Amino acid sequence: MREGDPLMDSSVLFREFFGLFCGPRHPLFGIKNIAPEALSGQPSVSFQTEIENGPPYLVRQLRERVDLQSEPDGVSANLPEVRRMIVNGLGIDALPVHVARRDVDAGLLWQLPPWDELPQIDIHLVVNPRRSLNPAESAFLKALHEMITATPFRKRTYS
Repeated sequence: MREGDPLMDSSVLFREFFGLFCGPRHPLFGIKNIAPEALSGQPSVSFQTEIENGPPYLVRQLRERVDLQSEPDGVSANLPEVRRMIVNGLGIDALPVHVARRDVDAGLLWQLPPWDELPQIDIHLVVNPRRSLNPAESAFLKALHEMITATPFRKRTYS
């Protein structure tokens, strides 16, 4: 959420950090000690919400910080689809570091600079308090709220 809606109830579910990644077909794949300038003008892919100036604007700022190609070669609203475009060499983009870790370990993704001051995105649970819920929805929301209350924020932060 970029801004809260006063008509909705919201809670931070978790926080994640985004890093830039490329796939095995990219010329920077596997290279250590890459200077951030090496990313300037490189092809990119993007989440649809970045294009629309949505909540991941901090991710867009990361892309701008290293001067990736401004017009992405591929766009999707779906994280697995953006990941697939990166793995297949369509371009560089940001992914949640904790989500990409398995693919990095498997040799499908390579993290690129910068490695510090990564954008952090809070993922919110948003509920319309005026909406009537069925028993399953009520139970699910109750369980989520109990988990949020019982789990310290640092344990809900994926670095």
